[in-house]
Amino acid sequence: MKKWAVLIVLLCPAAVFANPVVFDPFGGVGFLIVVGSALGVEAVLMTIILFFCHMDPLRTFLALLGGNLAIYFVIFLPTLSEIDSLLIAEALIVAADGVYIKILSSLEAFQIEDFKRLKWRTAFICAAAGNMLSYYIGTIIGK
Repeated sequence: MKKWAVLIVLLCPAAVFANPVVFDPFGGVGFLIVVGSALGVEAVLMTIILFFCHMDPLRTFLALLGGNLAIYFVIFLPTLSEIDSLLIAEALIVAADGVYIKILSSLEAFQIEDFKRLKWRTAFICAAAGNMLSYYIGTIIGK
């Protein structure tokens, strides 16, 4: 039964041709499924990378998921509607995610034993990898 539910959730966006960049953000369930899937995958990937930097996985995942949702709706969508350049909007998102990751890494609640200070480069590489994957997941699911 669970396999059918996963299949329906994964195929629903394909049926409505939802794309998180093109589709109206408040226009339907398909958009929410695509955005949720893309941001969820992004948070998982960034959590895995940051786990190897000795950050707490559960707290990091939850913080990244919430932060990604906030950054998407507060920064990405307004920027994309104003400047109409996906490249600039994506670059701004990677920068915002990198700063957010660096801030999270400086908080003791997200650190586990043997934590070494996270470098800016690592934060931005993690943000870029997560954003690239979420963009592709959103595009694939949305078609």
